[in-house]
Amino acid sequence: MVKTIKKNLINDTTIELLSKFEILKDLTKDELKKLLSGREIDYEINIAKLIRYEPGEVVIREGDFDSWTFWIVKGIYKVIIGGSVITTLSTPGDIFGEMSVLEGLPRTASVLSVGEGICLGIDMSVLGNIDDDYITNVINLGFKQKKLERINTTRTQLIKEKQDLDIKYSNMLKLDRILRKKEAAFNIKEAEIEQREAELQKREAELQRRESELAKREAQAGIEQ
Repeated sequence: MVKTIKKNLINDTTIELLSKFEILKDLTKDELKKLLSGREIDYEINIAKLIRYEPGEVVIREGDFDSWTFWIVKGIYKVIIGGSVITTLSTPGDIFGEMSVLEGLPRTASVLSVGEGICLGIDMSVLGNIDDDYITNVINLGFKQKKLERINTTRTQLIKEKQDLDIKYSNMLKLDRILRKKEAAFNIKEAEIEQREAELQKREAELQRRESELAKREAQAGIEQ
């Protein structure tokens, strides 16, 4: 079962690690503490929290709709689409789950913890409730930049895929031209062979005719003797 890590485990070592994460790196350590802080009774509804996962536990489920994004603090996580493992994530600071939240769409993949793991989760739906506009703006801007990076990465991948397809198509056209030339040469040779066969058949027929005439002459000569 997913377990929220109690606030006394959010120590200086954890804050030091989080301060190196993309998006969060522009926040001071005090601002990170503020993001994760709150009265003890309020921790379960905090905007950001550290969450511990057991081996095989689901972090996000394909098709679900929620507003949480996650940073890897510790562990290895499998990304699964339609029952197939697409990739694994293990680098502290790697973000997942943000695109569905930014697009307002259901989860497009499931993420499972391979072993024991820890993630920092942020509930984007209530991020605006934090009483620090700077922290809110930094995180929102960071996610927008991340979205642009993902779009640019996807665009670059699509351009490369198109270029690869263009090269393959060009090679296919070259191969098609070569095959057509070979086919034309083969057809010419085939026609020549057919012509030679026809000529041989004519010669064979002529030879048979002559042999028949010779046989008739020999038979006639035999009768006359």
